[in-house]
Order: sequence, then structure tokens, then C-alpha cells
Amino acid sequence: MKRMGVGILAAAIACTCLAAGAQAAQPRYRVAWATFLGGREWDQAREVIVYPDGSTLVGGQTMSSDFPATAGAVQPRYAGDDPALGHGGVIGGDCFLARLAADGSKILAATFFGGSKQERNVYGMALDRRGDIVICSATRSPDVPTTAGCFQPKYGGPPSDWMVAKISADLAKCLWCTYVGGSGDDFPRGGLALDAEDNVLVIGESHSPDFPTTPGAFQRSLKGPQDAAIVKLRADGSGLAWATRLGGSATEGSIGVCVDKSGYVYATGHTRSADFPVTAGAAQARLAGESDCWLAKFPPDASRLLYATFLGGSQNEFGEHRAHLCADGALVLTGFAGSHDFPTTPGAVRAAAVGKSAGFLAKLAPDGRQFVFSALVGGSGGGFWLMPTPDKDGNIFIVGETSSPDLPVTPDALQPRFGSGPGDGAVAVISPDGSRVLYCSYLGGGGEDMIRAVALGPAGEVYLVGHTASPEFPATPGAAQPKLAGGKADAFVLKLVPAR
Repeated sequence: MKRMGVGILAAAIACTCLAAGAQAAQPRYRVAWATFLGGREWDQAREVIVYPDGSTLVGGQTMSSDFPATAGAVQPRYAGDDPALGHGGVIGGDCFLARLAADGSKILAATFFGGSKQERNVYGMALDRRGDIVICSATRSPDVPTTAGCFQPKYGGPPSDWMVAKISADLAKCLWCTYVGGSGDDFPRGGLALDAEDNVLVIGESHSPDFPTTPGAFQRSLKGPQDAAIVKLRADGSGLAWATRLGGSATEGSIGVCVDKSGYVYATGHTRSADFPVTAGAAQARLAGESDCWLAKFPPDASRLLYATFLGGSQNEFGEHRAHLCADGALVLTGFAGSHDFPTTPGAVRAAAVGKSAGFLAKLAPDGRQFVFSALVGGSGGGFWLMPTPDKDGNIFIVGETSSPDLPVTPDALQPRFGSGPGDGAVAVISPDGSRVLYCSYLGGGGEDMIRAVALGPAGEVYLVGHTASPEFPATPGAAQPKLAGGKADAFVLKLVPAR
């Protein structure tokens, strides 16, 4: 299939051009509005929350001192290192939060948040019962604005610690902020969740032998060079309700944490440890490859494992941000599958052509003993999926990035052909049983594009955020930022509505 050239993306979206041989179809979605969001350096959005009034809260990372922060923001100026000093993964960056108007026409409030070195990203974002905003990030800054009475006011690293903070709903005040970490390299990567009392569950990784754990927790000692770690912070950030590690003798990563109404905690990640503590009757009892995913459940006090299982084939699998907990206790995970023998289930979607990798979507039964389904969705290139998000009918939205020119796009796709850049964003909808691709579309142009998160509105609206380096990304007239601001990448926010 021929790749799209620079400049064709907007036209493809406007006319919903079709891949060769595809029958014309009414597009399922149209773009209600879309905007860039950023400054002259690198910017990316990773989290999105939709308010009842249709405005959107976006969280991410910026390296741009000219990011459009607003007057009265808790931190109106960039505080991080100059990104020109070195590698972007190590030097430079603050978190950002921005709230956009319901029609995408203006920024209602926006702020930087961070210290003098680097904050990696907003790796988790949630609203408490009052509407205040809880975030977490990995920080290399010894001077983040921790608050009086917080759990850990001083930096434990280097090279990095967890940072957890609560920002007022108007982005004008830091209500509390704390480090969480020991003397080594510690960083959250899998988001956060709030329980019924607004206590904060955060998951991440730790190299530190002195990472803070609590008496009675399932695992207090470091078993390998890097373990997963989960903490439950009190709602006011003043201390730990509990904290545990989870891992074996090799390395663990983490990618998601959820909590149900009764306080049971569900966690996901990936591991290279053959002795990862899986439980009796696990859906997959043994490490199958170099790296497998893991899925686990803890009781409310994190004193033991209720279940833990592997998921993977003979090569490398990694979970991606982040898992979804269903009302019945089933756990849905997406990620990267690098194994041609990745364990799919009968009747589930399996990519006709799998290149060096594909994205997977798997649903674990509430008891952790079997996978309800396990599917591969991809093409002849590479790619991965993130953020499984069911709609009211149980259909599962997934988003991510692909380098495959032959994804199983549907005739009603917004963009049926791959752009000309190194990677496109992708969005798909999978049936509740994992058996069918109901919708699949590219989103991208001549630069690198990635969709990082999805949120759904009450009338079938779909909100997508991520980053783009494509000047022809389809920003709409009257958007808050109609043009790419920098030569590297900007965040984007895009709202789709059902085509009538």
C-alpha cells in the first residue's frame, strides 16, 4: 500500500478517501475540533479527562519555556533544565496541566509544574471528589515544591524519585506535593488511581534498597536490580497507608494500577524474572520469553497476593499505559507483543500479518485463572496499543502508534492510509468479546505521530491526545493553537463526534 505524502492528511480526513479496493462508506466520526498545544521545543500530552461541561483537562510534559501558561497559574514559568544541554530523556522538562474550552477555541488555564532539572511526564492524573487534580511524575529535580507536612519533603535520589502532587481545580494552587523514593533510581510509570476516600494509589519501579515500604506489606525487600512498587498515600499526602514491592530476581516494570469500590488493588507490568511470584492456578504459570507481562491482585491492605499471572510468548512483551478494571473485576490490558507465538485465544482477533511487533489486547477473568480473550491487532510493521477504554456498550477503544501500512482499517476510517512519517497514531474499537475489529483508523502525517490517551463523552464523543511532529495535522479553524509551534513536536487534543 502506498504511503501518504506530506500535506495529504488534511485532505484525506476531509474527504475520507479510501484505500484501494475499499467500498465507499459513511465515515463513523468527523473532527469536531483539533488543536496543537505547545511551544518551540518538545511537548507531548499523555492524559486527558473530560468535564461534564465538555471542557478537557490535559496533562503531559513540556520542554518549551514558551508553553502557553496562563496568568494566576500555580507555576507560570518553565523551571527545568535547558533541553539543549543534552539528551531529551534525561535533561529538561516540566509537567504541564492545561484546561481547554469545550469547543477547543481557547486555553482556560494552564500551568507548568516541576523543579530545576527534569520531570518526565504526567504519568497519571485523576480528579478527587472535590474536583482537585492529583498527578504523579518521575523527577530528577531536588527542589520540586514539596509542601509542609508531606510524607517525604526531601529528594531521595539521584537519579530520580517519584513525585506525587495535588493541584487545585483552577490550577492556581499546589495543595500538597511529596517525593516518594529512596537513594537509587525510582520512577512511576503506570499511572495512579484514587480509592473511595481519595487515598492515592501510585505504581512504579524502584532500584533503591531503601525505598519506603510498610510493616505487613507483601514484599518489603528488593529482590532484583529493579522491582515494581506500589504505594497507597493518604488523601492529604501526609503519609503512607501502605507500600509494597513486587518482583523476582531479575527486573520488573510497571504500567498500571486500579482500585475497586471495596479497596482491592489490581496492578500490571512486565518482568524478566522466572521466579516472579505467580499464584497457584494462574492463567499462565511460567515465564515464556525474555520479558512477559504480569497481572496481579492484592487485598485492600496489600498483605498478600490474591492472584498473579504471566502473559507472553517466547520473545518480549511489555504492558503499556494503562490497564482498565471492569465492573465485574475482570482486568483489561494492552501493550506491545514481540512474540510470533504470543498466546491468543480461539476466536479472538489475530493480525493477518505480524511484523517485528504488534499491539495486543487481553482480558483476564476476575479470578485470574484464565484469559477471557487475548487478541493481536497489527500489521507487517511495528506498533503497540494503550489505554483500553470501554464505551457504554462494552466496545473497547484502544489507541497507540504504528509503523504498519497495512493495519486492518475499516471502510469508515477517518484516515484509511498510513502517513509518510516514521509512525502514525492509530485508534481502534474492538468488540466486547475480542473477536472483531469494529473500527480502525490511522491519524498522522509526515512527522512522527502518537495517540497517548483516549476519553469518551456521554454522546459518543471521542477525545484523543498525544503528540505530533506533522505540520499538516488537522487543526481546525478557530482552534486555540492552529499551527505547530516548534520544529520538534507539539501536544495535540482532538475531539471526534459521530458522523450523522
